[in-house]
Amino acid sequence: MTFTLLTHTSIPELNIEARFYRHEPTGARLLSIRADDENKVFGITFRTPPEDSTGIAHIMEHSVLCGSRKYPVKEPFVELMKGSLNTFLNAFTYPDRTCYPVASQNLKDFYNLIDVYLDAVFHPLIPEHTLRQEGWHYHIESPEDPLTFKGVVFNEMKGAYSSPESLLGERSQHALFPDTPYSVDSGGDPEHIPDLTYEQFKRFHETRYHPSNAYIFFYGDDPEEERLRLLEAYLSEFSPLPVDTAVPLQPPFPEPRVVRVPYESDTPKGYIAVNFLLSEQGDPQRTLALDILGHILMGTPASPLRRALTESGLGEDVLGGVSSELRQMYFTAGMKGIDPA
Repeated sequence: MTFTLLTHTSIPELNIEARFYRHEPTGARLLSIRADDENKVFGITFRTPPEDSTGIAHIMEHSVLCGSRKYPVKEPFVELMKGSLNTFLNAFTYPDRTCYPVASQNLKDFYNLIDVYLDAVFHPLIPEHTLRQEGWHYHIESPEDPLTFKGVVFNEMKGAYSSPESLLGERSQHALFPDTPYSVDSGGDPEHIPDLTYEQFKRFHETRYHPSNAYIFFYGDDPEEERLRLLEAYLSEFSPLPVDTAVPLQPPFPEPRVVRVPYESDTPKGYIAVNFLLSEQGDPQRTLALDILGHILMGTPASPLRRALTESGLGEDVLGGVSSELRQMYFTAGMKGIDPA
């Protein structure tokens, strides 16, 4: 057995058995939850904190789903969407990780989804033209026109950066975590996406999309022995790889900081946000308590802080709450439609 069982926990209230394994040859981690539930779920996640704002993690998320060693079709993801019995099928890029979850109630379909996704993340084709298609490429309509950039992610992020609310959230995160990978944009800044080279792209996959950097999850009523067998078929091809993808903690500031970010708009009104760095994730009770506190303060029209901001007349609408997606939580309270004067 190449998987070592590290912990085993029963949760009678939910009628589930949770087992946490480590794949000894590579160090891959597996959380396997056995439940009396026909909704079967699989996910594989890689820690992918970026070093810059070229959007390399985001572009890679798109690119691995554009054909693999076993499934060399142009868009296996699209084919699965059309022909699978899945109840969920997607991929997500976060500021420090990339996730590939699937779900199905049909066992055969579930195994097929897992096989397609495992082959996609571990053995993608990713030729250079995939980077140009999904990331960025030069574009010109006619010799008289100026040279421009295009690409799936490039165009997507141009749209995101045209939204002042999206820009406010991104810049707030950067300002709050200046000494960590959270200070750059994992999705990609259109100004920096064209800096990404194919050599960097390939190297990122080799070092980040490796079992030694993988966190795997199963849930449902499918046999646990088959889960391990499916994984072993892919993990056995790899040797251990030293990978340091840990995100450091952001030290607190000695005093409050103010950051101003200009943006193009048809209106002179602006946005404002006050952000507070909270504790590190890891204590479930504290995380839940902070989430509840954030909801009490900002989560409903009757919440005291939201009501006070709304009734202040300083802006047109209130935004904010507790963010618990990163290693350290933070709280935001802000308004849009404020008068800069």
